[in-house]
Amino acid sequence: MKKLSFFLALALTFTAIATSCAKEGEKAASDTTASQSVESETTELDARAAISDDLPSKDWGGRQFRIFSSPGRETTFYAEEQDGEVINDALYNARATTEERFNVEVVNIPSGGDDVGHNDKIRTSITASEYAFEIAENHDSLSGGLAVQGLFLNLYDIPYLNFEKPWWPSNAVDSLTFQGKMFLGSSNFSFRGFHWTRVIYFNKDLLLDYNMEEPYKYVFDGTWTLDRFISLVKDTYEDLNGNSQRDDEDLYGYVAKGPIYCYLEQYDLTPVIKTEDGGLELGVNNPRTLTLVEKMYSLLFESAGGLIRDFTTAEKMFSSNRALFAFGYISNAVDIYRYTEVNYGIVMQPKLDDTQKQYRAEYTDRFMLFPITSEDLEFSGMIFEAMSAEGYKQVFPAYYEIALKQKFTYDAESVQVLDIINDVRVLDFSYIYIPEINGILNQLFYSSPSRDFASLYKKNEKALNAKLQNIVKSYESLG
Repeated sequence: MKKLSFFLALALTFTAIATSCAKEGEKAASDTTASQSVESETTELDARAAISDDLPSKDWGGRQFRIFSSPGRETTFYAEEQDGEVINDALYNARATTEERFNVEVVNIPSGGDDVGHNDKIRTSITASEYAFEIAENHDSLSGGLAVQGLFLNLYDIPYLNFEKPWWPSNAVDSLTFQGKMFLGSSNFSFRGFHWTRVIYFNKDLLLDYNMEEPYKYVFDGTWTLDRFISLVKDTYEDLNGNSQRDDEDLYGYVAKGPIYCYLEQYDLTPVIKTEDGGLELGVNNPRTLTLVEKMYSLLFESAGGLIRDFTTAEKMFSSNRALFAFGYISNAVDIYRYTEVNYGIVMQPKLDDTQKQYRAEYTDRFMLFPITSEDLEFSGMIFEAMSAEGYKQVFPAYYEIALKQKFTYDAESVQVLDIINDVRVLDFSYIYIPEINGILNQLFYSSPSRDFASLYKKNEKALNAKLQNIVKSYESLG
């Protein structure tokens, strides 16, 4: 994907200049640099807008394009009206552009259920042969369970979906494709995939207090490894409340979040291997996984500076300046940390070791599904592709460029890191279809802490292999 940081770097440069200049000089710098920033932003947006979606002209006569969603989950792809917020208004404008272009009405239909209830309603509607929606959004691993039941269309059979276009992340397409079939769609129709990308936050002021360097230089020179990270955090601890006990009111080098899931792929491990003959085999039981387990267990449970807590507690500790580093999602910047006084930076998860060639940034998504009850694939495919394209052209820049980079982060290095993260995001087949593999790490690091990966893997190996074989058989039988 094309780098997006140029105009933002100009904007940040302008901010630094403006702060240090006299009033008259500040005005001159403002006029010049603001003009450059606007020109750069315009150039970037124009470049995106110039990418054709190759869709034909078509008047659909006001027909409704129905999206079936779990209540509250539509906020990353649908806005009912404008409210002045950058991201919301971009969602609204992307929808309005599609509606006007094709004379359609895009409507969101909330199911009224939570994730499990919504998933059940999707199953019930399709098995009852109802044509109740063009697409449904759904929880990722729950979607995988429905896909193997044959309830969704193969996206490669839907007209107008063009997976070579930049609004279809190439890694996701590769990961979700098996035996030449793909039943779950992850595109820029929604910004949730970027929203839920795993990262590490660090407290810039606390690092300064502890005479530590910010980790950016390690990221940029390729030496941001797990050993490097552990060396920064393992011995950092302060008993802030003076009770001589390690508790949540103290300060730690690193606070992780539990439950643990989607954890292996960011260290360039492949939990499930797609074989050349169209099969699947487990790939998680190897020395590199054992190395990861040993190092992370030692950090979280045997060092002074490591700690793992539930999501809410971990976020509260970082927000309250009680953690130098914290596991998180990019969404934390948007939803939580921008409202705090924490002066934070963002980096990706480190490499497992020096042999790992590139960084990885694991993410999850809410998938978009085309039911087998669809009666007009030309309509469904055309409008979905158009909205995915508008997400890339309008919504993603609003989230990634305008909002996240300019409003929610504070330094040019974080901007550069976010560009790298966007390029190395991974969405893994195993989490979606065999989440039990992630369950092994969750048990070792969170629910029942232990470093005994070998025994736990052996206990689950038979069941995991059986599930893989069922997935293979299911795909072989599906169109």
